[in-house]
Amino acid sequence: MVDYFKLSAVSKKRHLELVEEKSDIYDSPEVYGLNYQEKILGGNGSSASPYKIEVSIQNTSGKVFEGIMRLEIEADGKADFYLPGFMYGSNRGDKPWKVDCKFPRLNSAFTNPSDSDCPLSSFYMVRGDRLSHPCALMYINGNSPKIRGFHTSPYYCEKDFVQYGGFTCNSKRQTVGYTFGYENAPWLFIQSHTILPRQTSKNYFTLQANQKITQIFYVYDFDAAAVTDIHKVIRNVYEEYHEAPRQSASLEEAIKDLSLAVCDYAWLPSQKCYSGFVREAGFDQKGKESFSYNVIPSISWTNGIVVAYPQLVASACLNNKKMREQALECIQNIVDNSLNKASSLTYETFDGQNWTCHGWWYGGMHSGGHSAYLDGQFTYYLLKAYQFEKENGRIHDDWLSFSKTVVHALEREINRVGEYPFVYSETDGTGIEYDSLGSSWALAASILFALITNETKNLPLFEKSLTHYYETFIAKLECYGSPLDTDKAPDNEGVLAFIRATKLLHQLTNNQLYLDYMETALYQEFSYKFCYNGRIEVPPLSKLKWSSCGGSITSVCNPHIHPMSSSIVGEMAYFIEHAKKDSRTIEYIKNRMQDTILWGCQTYNHFDGEFDYGKKGWMSERFCYSQGLVVEKYKDGNPSSTWFALMPWASSSVLEGLLFIPEPA
Repeated sequence: MVDYFKLSAVSKKRHLELVEEKSDIYDSPEVYGLNYQEKILGGNGSSASPYKIEVSIQNTSGKVFEGIMRLEIEADGKADFYLPGFMYGSNRGDKPWKVDCKFPRLNSAFTNPSDSDCPLSSFYMVRGDRLSHPCALMYINGNSPKIRGFHTSPYYCEKDFVQYGGFTCNSKRQTVGYTFGYENAPWLFIQSHTILPRQTSKNYFTLQANQKITQIFYVYDFDAAAVTDIHKVIRNVYEEYHEAPRQSASLEEAIKDLSLAVCDYAWLPSQKCYSGFVREAGFDQKGKESFSYNVIPSISWTNGIVVAYPQLVASACLNNKKMREQALECIQNIVDNSLNKASSLTYETFDGQNWTCHGWWYGGMHSGGHSAYLDGQFTYYLLKAYQFEKENGRIHDDWLSFSKTVVHALEREINRVGEYPFVYSETDGTGIEYDSLGSSWALAASILFALITNETKNLPLFEKSLTHYYETFIAKLECYGSPLDTDKAPDNEGVLAFIRATKLLHQLTNNQLYLDYMETALYQEFSYKFCYNGRIEVPPLSKLKWSSCGGSITSVCNPHIHPMSSSIVGEMAYFIEHAKKDSRTIEYIKNRMQDTILWGCQTYNHFDGEFDYGKKGWMSERFCYSQGLVVEKYKDGNPSSTWFALMPWASSSVLEGLLFIPEPA
């Protein structure tokens, strides 16, 4: 059998030349006296039984080798590339790219990209812990579609020695690969507006004279029914490398800690909403501790009803009147004042004098106006709050009436394929921009309204719409268009709205098809969710032994873990209860759900200053698992792996999951 991998290498000295050339063309291993061998230990390359291959590299040169060694697998046709959490297809590399937010995009025309070409390149190489799962896969979509690729350890470990590895993809050579040592090439993306040149330090692997290293690779090469078969591989990777999150607070403790912190520190009475950020600001002249607030008002994401609804539910659990009054005041203020009568949609922010659509995100949008992400999300949560209150003997007819007005306005502009607009005109509510999975928040609101009111005349339209979102985004593993500040980068957030919509439509119809849709969407979310606990080097996360497993990367544009995925614990539980699936599938979803719960319970301050800032119960949205988004600084100028701020929407995402009460079938 011919070797699956092809070895190439570059010495530290030669690598400096490659950086200048902006090339990833490594040398033949013979140049450095490197001998490569493969030994098949088992398997047949299928999704159920990948080849288990022992790879060995020996330095026969008699000299020390210091550099990077790369193993690549080549496609036998045109491929799309999947490096979970980092690369999905080409990260829309064929779409308009001269936009404000930069994120890695593959385009085979850019073989030696210059800085002016950023973010387009024919190749990408990243440190192994940038990926949520240590695997690199290709979907080869020819006459006989197949999946080819591998998974292996993200680190090389030998006794007390640990060295980062790396993963690669190349659309010109049609390869995926693994490196001993690593590169961030052609650029190191810290964040969309902080992009560093290719790195030339700390990333080399040393192989002594005559030293031999070995590592196990699991190689896939099988016929695929669809690109979604990649999820079968990701499940295998999870089962191979899973490490549970650390045990910390109980569910009851976490609910109490998180909700009380928001109630006690984040509520702004004059604004009738919660602060977007709360930071410590020292002590006043009387010795009283003070705080600073970044208000950034919003009706939902980031500090409106997405905070108020979980706080409302938590207030009942804790019998906390103050918490309840805050949540109700936030919701009622939006219902009473935010409706744009010209469009019948909700204004999304308040500038202190007027309600408008010009929130902090407005400058990054291509078509300003009402957002289906925000308006749909607000209405969905308003209806959830209505349900909760009604179950507890309180009726808010005005909430239901408000929801009806907005839902009908959202539905009015559905296009011929069943998609809600991404942006609606502020002037009259006309749909002016589409092409977004984020607008499935509007679909979730529509279905929930129909479920509550039994107004089902639009059921065929909902079914058409859900199928459109599934076939256009979920089934293609190309989910984009949710956060308003990422220029439609592939992201994790829109799929969370779709998952909610599938659950609701199954409740409405009892059609098993929608649980099938939900399963694939959950798998897409899991592709962003870490399966192991990375070796984090930057405090405070490094010193806390903080767990990345169970946390999900927000997008390929914002490479950090944030807690929004914690909010769908209830949907996972619903799937487990209602789906007619095999035991392995159910166990997999259960394990992912448990990871999500444990991750949320360990990722906030359990006592004052645990994360080097803040009070008990404080939690930020930013957890830097790798080199991405490490921009916060300690007072001494050293980098921090989290933000030093309480961010209520983050706490509330965890709360929403922990507060789930199973609903009847």
